[in-house]
Amino acid sequence: MPFKLEDFHGKHPFPPSEKKPTLITRDKIVTFAYGNKPHLDFNWLFVSTDKLHVGIYQIPPGGRFEPSDVHAGDELYYILKGTLTMFNPETGDVHKVSKGEVLLIPKDGWHQGHNFTDEVVTILFAIAPLMWDPEKGPPLEFPGKPKLYKVP
Repeated sequence: MPFKLEDFHGKHPFPPSEKKPTLITRDKIVTFAYGNKPHLDFNWLFVSTDKLHVGIYQIPPGGRFEPSDVHAGDELYYILKGTLTMFNPETGDVHKVSKGEVLLIPKDGWHQGHNFTDEVVTILFAIAPLMWDPEKGPPLEFPGKPKLYKVP
C-alpha cells in the first residue's frame, strides 16, 4: 500500500502558489506525534512548504523516534534543551548533541534520535528543500539490518 503524506505536507500555512509573509500564531501550528511505538516524538510544525520545513520536536526521557528516518533534503537540528543521541543505522555512526549544539544530517542520511537521559530533549529542526519525496513518503522502516553502535 503506498504511503499517503499528511494533508499539511508542502502546503502549510499556504499552498506553494499563495506564498506571502505570514505570521504563524499558536493556533496555526500543526501538532502531531511521529512514530508507531509508545516512545514517540512530539512535534510542533511551524512551516511545511515546497522548499522548507521547520518545527520543534521533543523526545521524552528514555524515548526515541521509530522508525528510523531519512529525508529528501538536508536537515539541521539545533538542541534547545537536553542531550540527543543520534544514530545512523546504515553506517553505525553516533553523535551526542547537547543544548546549544547543531547537527547537520545530509539528504538521504538515515537517522534515529534517542534520549538516554532523564530530561526531555527539545530540538528545533529545519529541512530544505523537501521533508519527504511526495511519491515515497516517509520511511515505514529502515530497509537494512542496523549496525551495532556504542553510545559516546
